[in-house]
Amino acid sequence: MDVANTKPPLPLTLIVYCLGIAAMLPWNFFITCDSFWQYKLRNVTLGDDWDTSNATMTVLQVSFMPTLVVISNLFCTIFLFFTSWIVTRVSEQIRVVAALVVMIVVMITITIMAVVPTDSWQTVFYGIVMLLVAILNMFEAVYQGSLYGIAGVLPSACTNALTSGMAVAGVLSSIAQIVSLAIGDADPITSGLVFFLIADVFLVLSLILYYSMRRMDFYKLCKQENQNKRVAQSPKTRNAYWIVFKKIWWQSFTLGLGLMITLSIYPAMQLYVTSTTPDGAWKNIYFQPTITFLLFNIGDVLGREMPRWIRWPGSRGWKLPVLCGSRVLLLVAIMFCHGDDKTFPILFYNDAWYIIFNALFGLTNGYFGCLPLIYYPEFVEAEEVELAGTIMGAVMGAGMVIGSFLSPAFVAIWGPNF
Repeated sequence: MDVANTKPPLPLTLIVYCLGIAAMLPWNFFITCDSFWQYKLRNVTLGDDWDTSNATMTVLQVSFMPTLVVISNLFCTIFLFFTSWIVTRVSEQIRVVAALVVMIVVMITITIMAVVPTDSWQTVFYGIVMLLVAILNMFEAVYQGSLYGIAGVLPSACTNALTSGMAVAGVLSSIAQIVSLAIGDADPITSGLVFFLIADVFLVLSLILYYSMRRMDFYKLCKQENQNKRVAQSPKTRNAYWIVFKKIWWQSFTLGLGLMITLSIYPAMQLYVTSTTPDGAWKNIYFQPTITFLLFNIGDVLGREMPRWIRWPGSRGWKLPVLCGSRVLLLVAIMFCHGDDKTFPILFYNDAWYIIFNALFGLTNGYFGCLPLIYYPEFVEAEEVELAGTIMGAVMGAGMVIGSFLSPAFVAIWGPNF
């Protein structure tokens, strides 16, 4: 059976889709429920006026999101590399189940803390949350890296489903944010609690779905066929990792490059793009959640679905990394879009330009982020597929970290007036 080109059963595809959503949903909800974190870390002496002006923000409020991003990406990347090391030493089932169980425990802990009064110990609460974020991203990386390995031994349609599911998590969080704003977000605690409970339920559901997938005959057949193709034991020496990496370095470089370009400005710098429409609900409330987040994430999903029908350029040659790198032109175009009190020049005043550029930015992020994950299995032997998948995830994490560390520089170049 040619696994790569075989059409998988619909239930298996849907399960992989859901497992992909679970990989990113906790993180997306963390950054979406910003009002919850701002309320928890507010200046309590201001009473109901805690959110009326940026001038009243506490040090904890200002530093929370940047610190969250750095800690998340740093620990995620470290443990993506760690996963590539343990993949030949720890079974897939132990890795996936242990990661999901720890993620569930962490999210339930955060859910409980959401309803606990923390006004008198905000600094301690801040520290505990960052510790939990670090733990969550450690095991999320193990889970995500393991999923890449699983997708490598399944038909390529499952890789599409996995990456699309990860992007759908962003769409769901964006919709949740817009709905929260539409109903007034009057109670930040309730809003945050709803987000966390949804994540809790989805993680538990994913654990059940993973066990269901393992019992599927088609899944067992794919795993068995991969096992039968092995002519030797999985590589366990340090040299073997280098051998596998050299086979897929072009694909892994493309994957890391695309995410580095994206995270250099998204969302840190793009948060300062403003609408040129008159003051009102669209400009002050809905423009950023709808255009910067929802539109980007929808484009990301569509881009990850496109390889089901279109796979260009091919897996070999320079075209794929060069075209992926050309996304820097969209980065520059977005830099020239409108923003209040910015020091960087403005060339594109109309909102339509930003809408077009950001839609393309999301579309190409998804497309060039999916193709390398579809292509890499053809460069390695059967016994190397799972290891190669975790290496792809590790290099992806490296691109995320580099991009997140570059983002303050792009914010400074943009020059918002804080």
